[in-house]
Amino acid sequence: MIKGITKLAKFANLSHSLSPSYLVTDYLLPVTHYLCIAMTIEITEDEIYEQFQEAGEEQLQWDPSDELDITYKFDARISQGWSREIRLREGIIIALDQHRLTDQWNVSTFEGERSKIWMCFNLLGQEELVSATCPFRYEVLGKARKYRLGSNGLLDKKIFKYSDIEQHSRFYVEVQPEILRSFTSTLDGELPKDLQHLIKSPSEVAYERDKSIQPLMTSVIQQILQCSYQGMVKRAYLESKTIELIALVLDHEIAIQQGEVTKGALKPEQLERIHYAKELLLRNMGNPPSLAELARQAGLNDLMLRQGFRQAFGTTVFGQLQAYRLDVAKQLLAEQDITVDQVAHHVGYASTTSFTKAFKRKFDVTPKAYQKTWR
Repeated sequence: MIKGITKLAKFANLSHSLSPSYLVTDYLLPVTHYLCIAMTIEITEDEIYEQFQEAGEEQLQWDPSDELDITYKFDARISQGWSREIRLREGIIIALDQHRLTDQWNVSTFEGERSKIWMCFNLLGQEELVSATCPFRYEVLGKARKYRLGSNGLLDKKIFKYSDIEQHSRFYVEVQPEILRSFTSTLDGELPKDLQHLIKSPSEVAYERDKSIQPLMTSVIQQILQCSYQGMVKRAYLESKTIELIALVLDHEIAIQQGEVTKGALKPEQLERIHYAKELLLRNMGNPPSLAELARQAGLNDLMLRQGFRQAFGTTVFGQLQAYRLDVAKQLLAEQDITVDQVAHHVGYASTTSFTKAFKRKFDVTPKAYQKTWR
C-alpha cells in the first residue's frame, strides 16, 4: 500500500500532449506502456486534487482566450490522463475527466458537508463501492452509461475501488442550490414537491441515486463535448447546453419520484411498439394524434406509452415531438427559402409566437435571426 502519492506530482515527467480530438471522438486516451509493479494506491479525493498539475499552454490549452477553462494533468506515473474544468458562471461548473490508471486505486471520498448539487455521467469504465466499515463488501456502482445525482448535505465517508485495467471517462456538472431555485416560478424560489429533496439543510443527509443515462442526455453531452467554439461564444453555447442537460435530469428525477420510471427494461415487443409509436408521432408532427389515439394505434395503454417513452428515449411523448419539430424547423430555416410563419405552420405550431418562443428557448436565438445567418 502506498500513501501520500501526491508527493510524486512534484517530480512528474509529463511526456504526452493530448489533442482536443480525444474530447470529441470516443473519449479514449492514447495507450502508453509503463514498466511498473502492480499495487493498490490508497488515496483521498483531496490528495487527487492536490496532485493535479496545470498544463502549460503548449500542452493542454483548449481555449487560450478563456482563463476559466482550465485543464490539469495527472502525474503520468500514477494515471495517464487529464481533467478539464470550465466555470461557466457563478454557481455552475462542468468538468470532464479522462484517464487510465497505472495501478488499482482505493479512493476515500470527502466526508462532511457538500454545498452543491452534483451530477456525474459515467461515459467509460466503472467503479466499485467498498463499505467503509467492512472492506470486503463491494457494490458495483458507476457502470458506463449510468449517471449519479446527488443533493447538497452531509456525506458519509465512502471508499471506491478503481481498476487499473480500464480507461475512465466521466462528465460532471456542479450546481449551487441558488441556481436551481432561480429556475422556479415562485417568488420565494420553492422547488416543486418532487424536487425539494435536492436541496438540503447543512444538517441533513445528502440524497444520492444512480440511474441509466437517458438518450437525450447522451445527445446533449455529445454536443457539449464536441463544442468547437471559443471565447464568449463557447461559454454562451456551453451554458445553454448545460442548462438543457440539467433540465433533462430534473425531468427524469420528477418521473422517478412520481413512479413513472419502472424497474426493469422494456420487453422486446413493448420496445418495438414504443418505437412504432414514435414513428407514428413524428410522421404526423403537423397534426399529431392524442395520447389515447397514439397508444391505441401502437397497441399500448396510456401508462405504458408514457413510461415507455421515458425509458426508451429519456423524455415525454410531447417532449419528443417538440424536439423533433424544432430540429426540422432549424433545418428548414437553414436550407429552404421559406418564411418563419410557413416553418411554424409546417412543423405544427398553432402560432408563430409560440414557435418563436420554443425555438429561442432551445437554440438561444430567434428563428428570424438564425435564418439570417444562412442568407
